[in-house]
Amino acid sequence: MAKYEDLVSEDDWLLALDGRAWVFGDGVARRDILADEHLEAIPAVAARQVMTPLLGGFADRIHGGDFIVAGENFGFDVMQRSVPFAIKAAGVGAVIARSFGHFFLRNAIHLALPALVVEETAAIKQGDRLRVDVEAHVIANKSSGDRYVIRNLDDAEIALLRAGGLIERTKRAGGK
Repeated sequence: MAKYEDLVSEDDWLLALDGRAWVFGDGVARRDILADEHLEAIPAVAARQVMTPLLGGFADRIHGGDFIVAGENFGFDVMQRSVPFAIKAAGVGAVIARSFGHFFLRNAIHLALPALVVEETAAIKQGDRLRVDVEAHVIANKSSGDRYVIRNLDDAEIALLRAGGLIERTKRAGGK
């Protein structure tokens, strides 16, 4: 009998994401995520600076697919698309928080960066191994055995994530 992991193909990247948790607190502001001088940088350059105001060398420490975990109001003052784009370019698999700034949340989903609302982020510890199943709306903490419910994604947002974001979905639909 096939295991769940055996059913995941390259096209099904959204089904299950595995990585480590990098935990930050409440009220992570735009300047904490990406400093002013890197807002206009090309994504590959900006990606090297993600979260460095809070954790120097963050981009060198993460492995592709790791997760940013935060408390309330992650990116509450983010207006620029370049911020979630830089996070995605850094290789972060998803951002998990108790709540997000409206524009950060919308732009992240449009760029195919899963921004996931989970009430129990305080239970996730630095370095915990997580398995995020976006479509099942559940995060499994492999380190503690806990499970957390993803509370914010509807079918349209999941379809947008699966399509690779708004631009990719528009291209596939024949738009320009």
